[in-house]
Amino acid sequence: MSTLRNLISDVRSTHKLLSTDSLITDRAIASEVNNNVLLLVKRETNLRKLWATDSIFTTLPCLEMIEVPISECCAYADPCTIARSKDKIPKMAEGNYQYVIQGVYSINAMSGKGKKLKEITINRYMNLLKLPIIKNEEYFWISNDYLYVTNPNIQAIRLVAMFESVVPADVLYPDCCCHENISTDDYCKNPLDREYIVPGYLKSQVLDLTSKKLLTTYFNIKSDIAADGMDGQTPNAPNLR
Repeated sequence: MSTLRNLISDVRSTHKLLSTDSLITDRAIASEVNNNVLLLVKRETNLRKLWATDSIFTTLPCLEMIEVPISECCAYADPCTIARSKDKIPKMAEGNYQYVIQGVYSINAMSGKGKKLKEITINRYMNLLKLPIIKNEEYFWISNDYLYVTNPNIQAIRLVAMFESVVPADVLYPDCCCHENISTDDYCKNPLDREYIVPGYLKSQVLDLTSKKLLTTYFNIKSDIAADGMDGQTPNAPNLR
């Protein structure tokens, strides 16, 4: 299991200046690692890669939903209601086409299984409402950091997505997910020691980009500096006449 603390250690070991400088905090390195992971993963998802894997996604097992009028999220005068997440969801990663969401599922308390909802825009759903017969499907969309679903009776949702920052423990281990056996150690674990989701084949690129950015930012060193601290360019030759 790779953690953010492991990646920080790997970054420091790539160059002796990074390993010995105490002014570069773990927080600064962690932030740069996270930025580069997001950069590379967004590149891959835009190429339609990684969507079928679990290597980039985090599961929010139980988002509590509440019933709200549809007019809350759009200028649509209609008495119908929909469901909205009770609290705002953590900021999700976005690609060129959509949020990086693997799936949104309703939760069936009786069977433990759920139905996968289809993504839609609010404008498209408003157009569907104008039709004489609306198709019997359940949809979801994201607006103002809230998750909305078209079925007002849904009480909880399972969301599988990629998030731009560490998900808080109370969201990752919610009270409504009572079937999970979560220890106090898991709940209170330092975010640096949680499993950090990064595809294995991108790890070396993440470390390289992070190391170069830190060297440039803190030491104003060119990117072709070798790991031993020596300039990788050919030294000036003597002037022979």
